[in-house]
Amino acid sequence: MNKFKIIITSFALLIFSTAHSFSKEMIGVIAAGIGEIQNQNKETLVTGSKIYFGDSVIVKTKSNAQILLMDETTITVGENSELTIDEFVYDPKSKVGKIVSNIKIGTVKIITGEISKQNTDNLVIKVPAGSVGARGTEFAVVIESNGKSTIVLLGPGPDNTLGLIPGNLQVSDGVNTVDIVRPGFQSVVFK
Repeated sequence: MNKFKIIITSFALLIFSTAHSFSKEMIGVIAAGIGEIQNQNKETLVTGSKIYFGDSVIVKTKSNAQILLMDETTITVGENSELTIDEFVYDPKSKVGKIVSNIKIGTVKIITGEISKQNTDNLVIKVPAGSVGARGTEFAVVIESNGKSTIVLLGPGPDNTLGLIPGNLQVSDGVNTVDIVRPGFQSVVFK
């Protein structure tokens, strides 16, 4: 019986240590940071600070941060904003993966990277009253203190001069889904 307990205990410790090592996996960096930026542990983040799986980025007044993830997704976090990277999986060889981020409050602009080029399900941004899926584009999310979320497609549009493939957004409140395909158009989701 003692050998069985030792095996079970060893197995549990192995699972815990494996899960813990995944939580400390670097997924990006603060490419540019101005002002007061912290993580969930109240550690100061500056330009060059590493971002790990599960980290929250909290940007204070008169501050902003630009995060560059491993798949080249760029997230610009405005003042008085907070977001968490809930899930990040990426294979640089196949350029396949998934990003799930949760914006709690504030203004965030996202330029999608390799992960979201194929499928809007690969990049999910959670907002207080719903979620946004994005494929190959640039968009902004503004979340007010009352939970109202405004999502704006910034581009590129179908007639862009750079030859970029037009992207799209899928905004959902959990029941209804709206596709945004024209730059400058927006959707508002209420809590």
